[in-house]
Amino acid sequence: MDERRSPRAQEPVGHPRKQRRNRTAGAAKGILMTVLTLMLVGVCTVAMLFGIFMKYVNTSLLPTLDVKAEDYTMALSSVVYYQNRDSGEWVEFQKVHGQENRVWVDIGDMAPGLWEAAVSIEDERFFSHHGVDWKRTLGATVTMLTGGNDSYGGSTITQQMLKNMTGENQNTINRKVKEIFRALEFEKNYTKTQILELYLNMIYLGSGCNGVQTAAEYYFGKDAKDLTVAESACIIAITNNPSLYNPKYERTYTRKDGTTITPRELNKQRQETILKKMTEVVNPDTGKPYLTKEEYEAAKAEPLNFTDTSGDASSVIKQTDGVEINNWFVEQLIKDVTNDLAEAKGISYEAAQRLVNNSGYQIYCTMDLDIQRIAESVYENTDNLNIHSAKGKQLQSGITIMDPYTGNIVAMVGAVGAKTQNLVDNYAVQKHQVGSSIKPLTVYSAALDAGAVTPATTFDNYPVELLNGTPWPKNSPNTYTGRTMIGEGVRRSINTIAVQTVQALGVAESYAYATEKLGLSLVPEDMAVSPLGMGGLTYGLSTVEMAAAFSAFANNGVYNSPKMYTEVRDSNGEVVLKNEGETHVAMKETTAYLMNQMLTSVVNAGTGTSAKFSGMTIAGKTGTTDDSRVRYFVGYTPYYCAAVWTGYPSTNEKISASGNPAITMWKPVMQKIHENLANKSFSKPSSGLETVRVCSDSGKLATDACASDIRGSRIVEVTVASGTAPTESCDMHVFVDYCTEGKCLATDSCPSSAVKQVAVLDFEREEYFRANGTRYASITTDSAKNPDSMFHLIEMKRAIGLEPTPTANGGETYPAVIGCPVHAGMTPEDPDHSSGEAEDPNDPNYNPPTEDPSGGFGDENLPSEPSTPTEPTVPVDPWGGDPSGGFGDAGLWAASLNR
Repeated sequence: MDERRSPRAQEPVGHPRKQRRNRTAGAAKGILMTVLTLMLVGVCTVAMLFGIFMKYVNTSLLPTLDVKAEDYTMALSSVVYYQNRDSGEWVEFQKVHGQENRVWVDIGDMAPGLWEAAVSIEDERFFSHHGVDWKRTLGATVTMLTGGNDSYGGSTITQQMLKNMTGENQNTINRKVKEIFRALEFEKNYTKTQILELYLNMIYLGSGCNGVQTAAEYYFGKDAKDLTVAESACIIAITNNPSLYNPKYERTYTRKDGTTITPRELNKQRQETILKKMTEVVNPDTGKPYLTKEEYEAAKAEPLNFTDTSGDASSVIKQTDGVEINNWFVEQLIKDVTNDLAEAKGISYEAAQRLVNNSGYQIYCTMDLDIQRIAESVYENTDNLNIHSAKGKQLQSGITIMDPYTGNIVAMVGAVGAKTQNLVDNYAVQKHQVGSSIKPLTVYSAALDAGAVTPATTFDNYPVELLNGTPWPKNSPNTYTGRTMIGEGVRRSINTIAVQTVQALGVAESYAYATEKLGLSLVPEDMAVSPLGMGGLTYGLSTVEMAAAFSAFANNGVYNSPKMYTEVRDSNGEVVLKNEGETHVAMKETTAYLMNQMLTSVVNAGTGTSAKFSGMTIAGKTGTTDDSRVRYFVGYTPYYCAAVWTGYPSTNEKISASGNPAITMWKPVMQKIHENLANKSFSKPSSGLETVRVCSDSGKLATDACASDIRGSRIVEVTVASGTAPTESCDMHVFVDYCTEGKCLATDSCPSSAVKQVAVLDFEREEYFRANGTRYASITTDSAKNPDSMFHLIEMKRAIGLEPTPTANGGETYPAVIGCPVHAGMTPEDPDHSSGEAEDPNDPNYNPPTEDPSGGFGDENLPSEPSTPTEPTVPVDPWGGDPSGGFGDAGLWAASLNR
């Protein structure tokens, strides 16, 4: 049976027509899938971006959108309160007013031409939008993206008002987006009339004029309600660019074509533009333009009669409430409150400033009025610091006084002389170099607390290295005195000891301790031995930081962040800011005690003795930069801590003065403060301390040799933290035979009557050479004087030729006279074997051979019959009462260093 097939069915496989159809269908399907995929990706991307945007809105944007106009427009002065020391009651000190020249005026007391002109030129659809003019915003966005004229603004009056109110004017997308959302939210809560009133009172109109009332008085000598339309348009013209359109700004601009024009002429041109616009923009209440053509022509032709007031608007604004000039404390207090308020509310500093000035806040400060007045009386009298530079500049100073137990700043003065202005340089809060005053913070307390050193630790007061061919670091005075305990390093502010202590601790550890434990605002560039060990900081520190850090010593190791107020409340009594400060343990209590002992010695017998006054325990640390451009002192008692900076801030000249001028200002202030306070000591821990006898040269446990040092006993008792006392005995002292007549190591030619057994120091020290090859000898060079060469064994040997003196090129030199300079004779021999065993029976180290019954003295020393052993005799002073130790005047000087 024949099968009937359709023509298509009868086509052979692989027919070209069928292949084309298949390819066409496949291509269409592929395109469709691609389109669908791209659409899906697009939808997902948009959804993802929308989700990210909404998260941004909810987390970062919404919390900052709530702006309350009443916070900025209450026109209520904030009040500063201080606590009466005796009664504990809070007492009003003063009212606070802003520094802006602004007089608030209701819109009903403004000439209508002001708001009509502003709406016409700045936001003609003001009454029809809800805070954002989307048409204008889109136009501004397109213009910006296409590189057009960026002067085309998209901000409405509402947006401009919010920008002026909050002070946020950064040219960023984040600020623009926030401004849009904030405007939409703001218009839900305020009427158009209220917004116009806010705007006209907040706009800046040149020459220090804030708001239309101030501008009306300054430019035309009348109230805002009395302005004509022409005058109103003139004032509104200024806001576009106050420096360009200020009609009283005396300047001439040159155009590209060479012609010139003045700001007054530019203002007139823009005024006429505004008047013309007022004939075009329709008043929604009347349905007619704000000006008729006749009114426009009349206003354009009206002469503008400006006042002849010179200067800025401050001359026409009279403060009727508050103090004209804030004292140093209140001025910094307002800055601190403003900064903290801006951070807490997420607003700009300018916006927070307006809140502080106008919101009727109650600010409870930490100022002690009596102490503030004492500090001011000392600083206002320039006779107290009658020091001037070569250029005739008054030496300047700043002081911060703090209660170490609370962190409360009780007084502050920012300059010498009477304070005659607001917002002037405050040297108490500015950062300056502090010199060696930093050592107790970055060096000694840090190393003690970490266990890197103890009060028994000694270092060699000797150059640590040669820096550019010069011994480094230098001391002041520029001498090196050998083995020194760290307490002495603190007392005499010895740079070499501080540097070696930092090295023993570690630079990173020192930096971390200072910044994390003591709140110092050091920067990474300060993380080096020299800045941390001697104070050459990148930016310096303020007296506030220094007083707070030193206060931790008086407060048993507890650090309190400095503060100038405890809380701020609004006009309803609600807490706006709570300033409890930050408190933490900065160091062990034992560390604080040991630092107090060391720093007390600075004032009692060190570099800070001029700060001492009777009837009070005082501790402190001086500071001087290596070029004497800064002198510093931080001193504290069991009651208060005060940090003082002195210098020439404008010229940075060297200070030429006898004594430390920082102490000159510190002492009369602190002495007056403590007049009626009972003396008391810094507290001592009830446990955790122990006393140990050590060698003051090695820092190890004392031995008999330490007591027999040629200079006198080197044994001292030191208090250390329990468990940190040295466990090894001194290995630095050795006994030698000494010729008291030749004042040198004894030789065979020295008579026995002149030979004594003494102990001297035996330790290695790196040799330094000058560029010319000569050695920096211990006692013969100006740059490396070291009296301990008189009792340093290797130097004593070199002095009489027992050892050669090395040279830079590897050579050796000997003195002209070999041996004892007094008892000339045979070349001296070392009285001891190289093994260290003594041959001389008079040597305390001598051990007689057991097989020699004479004890090494021959037959004449053999006893005729056995004798009964007796107790050793008490050692006799080897110098027979000579206080110089056999060294004459040099010995007396050296002995004085031990007192």
